[in-house]
Amino acid sequence: MVDPSVSLTDRIAETLRDQIQSGAYIAEEGRMPSEVDQATHFGVHRGTVRNALAQLIAEGLVAVRPGRGYFVRRFEPLDWWPGTFEHLAHRRDHDGAGADAWAADVIPRGGEPRQDVDVSIVDPSPRVATYLCIPPGETVVVRRRLRWSGKLRVHTADSYYPIWVAEGSPIMTPGDVTIPGGLMAAAGHQQRWFDDTIEIRMPSREEVSRLDLQPGTPVAVHWRVGFDAQDRPVRCIVTTLPGNRNRIRMRFPADEEAP
Repeated sequence: MVDPSVSLTDRIAETLRDQIQSGAYIAEEGRMPSEVDQATHFGVHRGTVRNALAQLIAEGLVAVRPGRGYFVRRFEPLDWWPGTFEHLAHRRDHDGAGADAWAADVIPRGGEPRQDVDVSIVDPSPRVATYLCIPPGETVVVRRRLRWSGKLRVHTADSYYPIWVAEGSPIMTPGDVTIPGGLMAAAGHQQRWFDDTIEIRMPSREEVSRLDLQPGTPVAVHWRVGFDAQDRPVRCIVTTLPGNRNRIRMRFPADEEAP
């Protein structure tokens, strides 16, 4: 029995959603029937179909390719392990790995990692300045990273450093620098503990452009402040992860005695 409280647009969107999740559009790279064909199939106006498809676009299930039509978006999310990816006991960026901590973590899971990296000196945002205890008027060094797996933009990771940490170290080297054990250890400022915050929100305009996000795609933002052996904040890394391209995973013992 049809629920009269559910609009025709919502019912069509639900039907298409079920079809997508059941794998109905595997052929032709996930191409969906045109608006005209679907309007004929459902016996409705074309605008009703367009509104239903707009719901699926907002949910990240469908993408529009100009001149080609609607396509189902298919991508197996990458696992992001914030608790272990740069932990001293779990790092994979050892001698011979040929990759940094993130890339060395992605390769065993079948990813094809690469990074676009640029380095600059900037005025920190109030939040970064607070986390790094930067006095008013002082600048910081930032390494901005756009990370890819194949042709897909997976996430951004922007690391901010006090000038006294970065100056004269490999942190200032432009491009994708790979050093076993990480840049912080090479700079003489090994991180000993972290303070993490994870936020879920809609992206900013800059994040939409930088990550090539479809409308309605939420992001998780992972803030990590690293502290040295003297409990000084030496780095703040902000990782922005599109919700449809990443899974955040964690594993830790229930108590200190657990294996």
